Amino acid sequence: MAGMCQAGCGDTGNGPTNQGTSTPPPASVGHALVYHDVLGQVLLLNAGLGGADDAQRIGRPTRIWGWTGSTWALLDSLGPPIRNLAGVAYDSRRNVIVLHGGTASRELNYGETWEWGQSGWVQRVASGPGVRSHTQMAYDRARGRSVLFGGQNAAGDQFPADTWEWDGTAWTRAATSGPPPRVHHAMMYDAASNRVLLFGGVEPNVRDLGDAWAWDGTRWTQLAGTSPRTHAQLAALSGGTPAVVGGMTSSGGAGTMLVLEQNAWRAVTVTGPSPRYLPAVAFDARRNLLVMYGGGDAAGSALFADTWEYDGTSWRRRP
Repeated sequence: MAGMCQAGCGDTGNGPTNQGTSTPPPASVGHALVYHDVLGQVLLLNAGLGGADDAQRIGRPTRIWGWTGSTWALLDSLGPPIRNLAGVAYDSRRNVIVLHGGTASRELNYGETWEWGQSGWVQRVASGPGVRSHTQMAYDRARGRSVLFGGQNAAGDQFPADTWEWDGTAWTRAATSGPPPRVHHAMMYDAASNRVLLFGGVEPNVRDLGDAWAWDGTRWTQLAGTSPRTHAQLAALSGGTPAVVGGMTSSGGAGTMLVLEQNAWRAVTVTGPSPRYLPAVAFDARRNLLVMYGGGDAAGSALFADTWEYDGTSWRRRP
């Protein structure tokens, strides 16, 4: 179905450009990082929510920053209204960032699908998951589809355990069985197995989760689990090893990474960022590094606006 550009979405026909600002991204939680193959940069979007001043920011446009390896540069400031905890993925086949849903407050949740590419932001009009926050999405490179699972579809207690796929034209409800319902889970695409991986989160009003699952485009297969962890992120390390970064455990903030090797989880303790929930992470394929930005202080109410890189051995704060 053809896309429709909303007023102010930035579809100028000139493509995204560096807007020349030196202002760094704001502190936040629930934002997203993706690696953009063509730009060769990690991009940050939906930064700026999660703090006491959220009410002042609701309705402001989503902004996108690019990480050069030394500084953040603003690429686009004319996006749809800012939201966090949305499904976000980079579609490498079509060279667009896909965004679905998200939330700005308990009363304001979103259900649209947007894409950001050469023409800026474009809203795609197609029936699909509808209102969905606290969700996750990952791009299946082998099959050319963005895969969305779970989340919350209203301000109440509706938590679907369904799987949706977006091919750039239409949404397809691909499965209604597999992992139990959850929010604050983590997802990534695993190039080694050509599957989308899902880890942990919260089964609302039931329990915290430490289970892992793999989606092959037809069905979910349960993998080895580990101790429960919520509000974490999942990304590849150098060499493609899946790793869980940040999050919360029953004893507080998670101070270790969890890496998945030969269908078993191994804890890795490396001095670096303080324990935090809902940071954003992405693997920078050009520079062969894991990049992390922001998150919330697991021991307090502070939000972070710091950038870290992990080379497979040690963390380094940048710049």
